[in-house]
Amino acid sequence: MSEFHRIWIDQCAAAEGIRERFGVNDALRYLVGEKLLLFMAVSHEQPQFAAELPQFVNRIRDLFETHEIVSFFAALEAGQVPDPAKLLNGGDSEGTEIDEDAIVHAAEKMLLVENARRLLVPDAVD
Repeated sequence: MSEFHRIWIDQCAAAEGIRERFGVNDALRYLVGEKLLLFMAVSHEQPQFAAELPQFVNRIRDLFETHEIVSFFAALEAGQVPDPAKLLNGGDSEGTEIDEDAIVHAAEKMLLVENARRLLVPDAVD
């Protein structure tokens, strides 16, 4: 049986290298803004991923200080974090047609971001 649902372990190790080489913001963007959000989305349909989620979240909390995580989410909300922040701000909207699928996708991403925030810093959520 494949252990792909445990990929978060390698992703956390990669984030440590990113942090050393590029800084905490890039490491958080990689690990939380990309990997955790994707992991959370997959966990809705894959129970083996859902079972790993608490360990993944705890490892992220071990890797980063609470204030670093809080700052990341604040920057994400303010649109200061490139991709996935553009999902919160609507990206480029030059066309006049409403893309309902894009709206649903953006709403799903916003919910994932908020749920990630609640998992990582439950005391900091209003």
